[in-house]
Amino acid sequence: MHSRDSAFTLLAKPESRIVAANFLMQLGLQAIYFVGIIGCATYDLGADALVVSSLVLVLNVMLVVMSFVAGPLVDAVGPRRTLAVTLSVMAVAGLAGWLLPLSYGLLYALAAVQGAAFGVGSTSMDAYPRFVSDDPRYLQRVNSLVYTATSVAVIAGPALGGLIVSALPTKCDFAIMAFASLPAIALVWSTVEKIVPSRQRAAAGEACAAGTMGAGDGDARPKARPAGGARGFLADLAEGVRITWESEGLRMLFLIGFLGFFAYGAFDSLESLFYRDVLRAGAQWMGWLSAISGVGGTLGSLAVLRIPQRRLDMTALSAMLLVTGLGSMLYVGTGSIAWACVGQLVCGLGFGAMGPTRTTLTQARCDVSHVGRVTSVMRVGMNSAGVLPLFVAPFLADAFGVQAVLFGASTMVAVVAVAFVARTRTRRESLG
Repeated sequence: MHSRDSAFTLLAKPESRIVAANFLMQLGLQAIYFVGIIGCATYDLGADALVVSSLVLVLNVMLVVMSFVAGPLVDAVGPRRTLAVTLSVMAVAGLAGWLLPLSYGLLYALAAVQGAAFGVGSTSMDAYPRFVSDDPRYLQRVNSLVYTATSVAVIAGPALGGLIVSALPTKCDFAIMAFASLPAIALVWSTVEKIVPSRQRAAAGEACAAGTMGAGDGDARPKARPAGGARGFLADLAEGVRITWESEGLRMLFLIGFLGFFAYGAFDSLESLFYRDVLRAGAQWMGWLSAISGVGGTLGSLAVLRIPQRRLDMTALSAMLLVTGLGSMLYVGTGSIAWACVGQLVCGLGFGAMGPTRTTLTQARCDVSHVGRVTSVMRVGMNSAGVLPLFVAPFLADAFGVQAVLFGASTMVAVVAVAFVARTRTRRESLG
C-alpha cells in the first residue's frame, strides 16, 4: 500500500507524468522500429539492403515532414492535445501490425505511421517542459529525466522485443506499442500546460470578447488559435526557420545536429545487414545490442544532471557528439559481438548526454511562444540529415562492403565533432 501511495504521489507532479508518458511512448516506438519493422523485413521476408533502405526512407521522410508540422501544431494547440492524438494513432497502428497478415505493404504503412509518430511525439515532448516552467535549472533537470526515460526505453523496448521474438513470431512485437500507448494517453491528458504563449493568450482574449468562450472555459486555458489556412501554416513554418537562422546560438545548434547526424543515415539501412552478415547474429541480438546502447544512454542522460549550468554549452555538446563517433567506430570496427557491445555502450553515452543538452540549450534561447517551431526546426535538421545517405548507402555497400561503409560513416561523425569542438571554443562568448 505504501509503495502504491508513493507512486500516486510521484505522478501528482506534472514533470513526473511527462517523464512517465515519454517512457511509455518511446517504449512502443523503440520496440517496433529495429526488432519489429526492420526485423520482420530482414528475417521473415528476406529483404535485401535496397528494400530495408526504402523502408527506412519512408520512415525518415515521414519523420522529417511531421517534425516540421509538429512545431506550429504544438505552438497552436499545446503539446498535451498533440500528444494525445499521436498516442492514439500509435495504439491503432500497433494493433494492426500485430493482428494483420505480414506483408511489405503493411510494413511500409507501419514505417510511415511510426515516422510520423516519432516526429510529432518527440517534438512535442521536447517542447513540453517549457510549457510547465521557464526556470533554467528546472528545465535542465526535467530534460535530463525525459531523455533518461527515452534511454531506459531504448533498453526496455528492444530487450522486450528480443524476448518476444525469441519465443513468438516477430510480428507479435508490435503489440508492445499498442499496449504502451494507452496509459501514456491518460498521463498526457491529465497534464495541462501552466505557461500560455502570448499569442495564445491574445487569441483566447479575442475569442472571449467575441463571446465564443462559454462559462466553463473561463479558466484561462486557451483553445486553438484561429486557423489561418495553408498560407498561415506555411508562414508559421517559415517563421520557425527565420527565428532559428537569425540567432547565432540557435543556428549553431542546428548545424551541430545536421552535420553531426549526417553520416548516421547509413546505419539505418545497413545496420541489420551488419548483424546478419558480419556479426553472424540472430534477430534477438538486434534487441540485446540496442538495449546496451540504452544503458549507455541512461548513464549519459543522468550525467547531464551533474554538469554545472555554466558548463552546459555548445562545446560540451560537440564533445558529446565526438563520443558518439568514437563509440560507433568501436561498434562496427570488428566482427566481434563483444566489441560491438562496448561500442554500443560508448555510443549510447554520447547520445544520452546530447539529447537533454541540446534541448536545454534550445529552450534557453526561445520564448515559449515559438519554442515548438524552433524545436521542430532542430529536429528536422537532425532527421533530414539522416535521410540523404539512404540514397547512396546500398550502392556503397555493394561496392565496398557493409562494414567498410559503416566504419567510414562513424569516422566522418568523429571528424565533424572535432571541427565543432574547435569552432565552439573560439566562439564560446558570442554563442552564450
